[in-house]
Amino acid sequence: MNPFLKRLATDIPLLEIATLNCFLNSSPSTGDLQLAEHPALKRLKDTLAPKAEMRDDVAIVPVQGPLAHNPDAEEMLFYRVENSRNILKMISDASNDPAVKGILLRMDTPGGMLMGGPEVADAVTNARRTKPVVAHISGMGASLGYMIASQANQVIANRSSIVGSIGVIASVTDYSDLLAKMGIKFEYFTNQEGKFKAAGALGKPLTDDQRENIQQSVDSAFKMFKSQVLAIRPQVKGEAMQGQTFRGDEAKQKGLIDQVGDENFAFSLLKKLMPGAASSGPYINNGNATGYSPDAALLSARGVTTLSELNTLGPATMGD
Repeated sequence: MNPFLKRLATDIPLLEIATLNCFLNSSPSTGDLQLAEHPALKRLKDTLAPKAEMRDDVAIVPVQGPLAHNPDAEEMLFYRVENSRNILKMISDASNDPAVKGILLRMDTPGGMLMGGPEVADAVTNARRTKPVVAHISGMGASLGYMIASQANQVIANRSSIVGSIGVIASVTDYSDLLAKMGIKFEYFTNQEGKFKAAGALGKPLTDDQRENIQQSVDSAFKMFKSQVLAIRPQVKGEAMQGQTFRGDEAKQKGLIDQVGDENFAFSLLKKLMPGAASSGPYINNGNATGYSPDAALLSARGVTTLSELNTLGPATMGD
């Protein structure tokens, strides 16, 4: 069975929809073998794990591919799934390393699974309390990927990058009619109080109570997603949080990112934010920067004093 389908039985995807469909339509591979339990495959997982790199005194942390909590080697090797725990550790290590003066998140991810994902975003939030963090979206910064990026002091994206997809989706496949035509019937036995226990079980259609329970889980996950974004980026309007994606320039207009530029620009911006202490507070409030913060440093670097003035500037380039 496709290992990603098994993951969907216990977790909620925060994935851009095209990526989710790709996983759902993938062919089954090695079945139910417990591949990750073999010591050789554990070593393979360690080999496949991404590594942060140092450039001057900046830690560059890759946040790339679909993210999941503790995927097995098969998911990592054949489906390019990345372990969110690895991402979390790299960010935490960079945050705690006194030799690291700033963190650049190198992002190209369609999102991932809810389990373990918000904790990565929390790690970014915590890191920016001690040193500046800049996220650069080179390809995709969608769904869970955007949740993570949104917690940085500044978010930069290429003009062609795909940003947003703020929303939650869950699916349950009902094979009951197909199985009935094949003469196959499943019976499940749960305790009398366990009316939600067999939700989504093969050959068993959902009850109304089970549908309502799944919808509540989806709504709860979206509430968490939305509140995490707005805690740092209150300028993002509800109209930009309906599951759609935006290219770089439009993402800037919607308040999802701060500037349009390449990774070199993001790196140079981070270097400008590094000399002073990082802000522990939220994003610039009401367009005014008070005291020293990486956000105030950005305004100074661009020759303006308020966020409103900053937003009137054109896309940033290396010459700015």
